[in-house]
Amino acid sequence: MKGKSQEFGGCCVSDKSMEDLARSSLLVSASLKQKVAETQSSAIVAMSRVISDSFKNGGKLLLCGNGGSAADAQHLATELTIRYRSSVSRKALPAIALSTDTSALTAGANDLGYDQVFARLVEAYGEEGDVIIGISTSGNSRNVYNALERGRSYGLHTLALLGGDGGCIKNIADLAVIVPYAEAADRIQECHIAIGHIIVDCIERIMGYCG
Repeated sequence: MKGKSQEFGGCCVSDKSMEDLARSSLLVSASLKQKVAETQSSAIVAMSRVISDSFKNGGKLLLCGNGGSAADAQHLATELTIRYRSSVSRKALPAIALSTDTSALTAGANDLGYDQVFARLVEAYGEEGDVIIGISTSGNSRNVYNALERGRSYGLHTLALLGGDGGCIKNIADLAVIVPYAEAADRIQECHIAIGHIIVDCIERIMGYCG
């Protein structure tokens, strides 16, 4: 029944309060996407062109992040290597999420320190003309910063999806899209995956794959 409530651990939670929470959360998420759309669409397109140009010239895309951002990196790499939309027929595009090899991550963290795990993998896989995308909701993830710094030293194009004010990573990125929100990671991550999907869509269009 609408308006009913349940008690958990002495806390009374009504359906109405949860509906209000759901509505407000969705509206905040939508509002953030609107802000990014109005202010950073050109950066999204520019990032898409950098990646497309690299693919056309035989380069590859490396992606890295921690936690939910690691999941976003893996998600977007899969959209490129396997398929984004079934209506688009194309070859696989070379994208590697640096967080997928647990042996490399744990050995790197143990032997070199966690701040260096992604940088070490950039050293292994990165070549001049490749692209690296660092994803960080705070903009201050040290291992992501170090990965982009190492990438820049190897001649990679450095891109970033960030939150808050962009943190220190914005200073090492050639291009960045910053979600202007710092209260929690969740709303930022929702924007990041939407932005990532748009980048994949743009790449397919720029490279001439038509749905």
